[in-house]
Amino acid sequence: MARQARIIIPGQAMHILVRSNHREMLFQEQTDYAVYLDWLRSAAAHFSVAVHAYVLMPNHAHFLVSPKEANSLAKLMQSLGRRYAQFFNQKHGHLGSIWEGRFRSSLIDPNYVLRCQRYIELNPVRSGLESRPADCQWTSYASHTGVRAESWLQDHPLFWGLGNTPFERQMAWADFVKEGATHREDREITEALLRSKPWVSPEFAKVLFKGDAEVLRIRPRGRPVKNPVPETIQIKGS
Repeated sequence: MARQARIIIPGQAMHILVRSNHREMLFQEQTDYAVYLDWLRSAAAHFSVAVHAYVLMPNHAHFLVSPKEANSLAKLMQSLGRRYAQFFNQKHGHLGSIWEGRFRSSLIDPNYVLRCQRYIELNPVRSGLESRPADCQWTSYASHTGVRAESWLQDHPLFWGLGNTPFERQMAWADFVKEGATHREDREITEALLRSKPWVSPEFAKVLFKGDAEVLRIRPRGRPVKNPVPETIQIKGS
């Protein structure tokens, strides 16, 4: 079966997921997290990809990015994946691939970007690893709330719209994350990402995909059944 083509629009936000092979630990020590994050920073600059948000979990990582060119994202992920795999295998005496195949990607509706960013920064809380987003060291939440400065991150224009000053934006973001998301919204984001489908509104889909519903269809896993009922994500309006 042919690989599904990724939907990438230069300058448009993308939600990215990379996972370890067999759910093994990708980051076994604090230095592992630091090395991976540093290489993400340098690779993003080299391949012209703006990183808006991130979270590094023990066996996977999420990013919110905007690639400048259609092939920028693939080059970044290939470079970062190979470099870290070599480092990890040499340091920890591991053999074989550390990655679960290709990275997952989901094109994000411009009006949904901040909700996707919230999803990413709440990942440690949603998974039960932390009780508050501020307790996780390896997310961009600290940067967006003014606790830590990470000048290499490029805030999305929607984030700048949260306030006229850094303090206003930081307070607004903390409130927005504290508000949390509905279970339905979390499920929509997760399903779209795992199937590498866009997470967009019906209005945006009509403009972008010319009414092609197949682009947004989420097919059930496994072998197709007779006369299947299409399983689709119901995207909420902005």
